[in-house]
Amino acid sequence: MKALIILISFILEGVFSNYVQTSSYFIPLFTLTALVIIYPLFTEIKDYYKYAFLTGLAYDLIYTDTIVFHAIIFCFMAYIISRFNLVLTDNFINILIIVGLSIAIYRIITYLILILVSRLSFSFINLIFSILKSLILNLIYSLILFLIVKKSQKKYKYKF
Repeated sequence: MKALIILISFILEGVFSNYVQTSSYFIPLFTLTALVIIYPLFTEIKDYYKYAFLTGLAYDLIYTDTIVFHAIIFCFMAYIISRFNLVLTDNFINILIIVGLSIAIYRIITYLILILVSRLSFSFINLIFSILKSLILNLIYSLILFLIVKKSQKKYKYKF
């Protein structure tokens, strides 16, 4: 179930980004959203980090020209997500909060790294707009994905 959710989110992110311009108000980060949603389905935290690393590595190989960049960032985001889940319970509102905070942290980290390697001219307004554009679509996606996982959780006896 976990691998299927990651795979579907991964493919949907690629398909959606092909049909939506980068200047639109909808910037997908479905893979990161899926990492937030599937966290409660893991019993071992090491397995969760492995999923995050492999997902980031696949993200690097298929969507970007970097190697291990997103793998490391996704592992760091998995650590952040696991820390948030220690503080917050697994209900719908808290999942939305974790998704929102994860997207903001992901955008800030990637902007800071790209600034350090001088590949991006930094504008604080652009950073804020990219976070807000990412939030709109991904919160909707997290709602849909949360309801699907919750429904399948009852059917297949997953803990959520």
